[in-house]
Amino acid sequence: MKDRVIWKAIFVLSLVLTIYSINNNLKMPVIEGNEKSNLIMCGLFLFDFFILLGSFGFAFKIKILNSIIWKITAIAYPLLIILETISDFYAGGYLVYEMITYSLFVLFLTAILVAPVIMYIDDFKATDPKS
Repeated sequence: MKDRVIWKAIFVLSLVLTIYSINNNLKMPVIEGNEKSNLIMCGLFLFDFFILLGSFGFAFKIKILNSIIWKITAIAYPLLIILETISDFYAGGYLVYEMITYSLFVLFLTAILVAPVIMYIDDFKATDPKS
């Protein structure tokens, strides 16, 4: 029961943040001419789900999908987060130090959320040498 307790806590954190993110995105008004932002938001919606699923699989030692999906998730999710942050910065309304602080916080949180997925890829390598 004590095995991977920290990762189970990170899964719960990921679950709460994913629910918050989905709720926040559903309340966001649609602005015409903002397709790039909508594309980023759809990608984040999809990869939020994969991050949540990967955290669950790693925390509870359950193999879900295959390692290729998790490799794509580990690469694409941080890139989408960076694109979203850049999009927010260019939208205006923020001071430089606010964006630096916000960016550092978001990247730190992203690293915490992606860590179980990266370790989950290692779990696949340990049990399946073809991965």
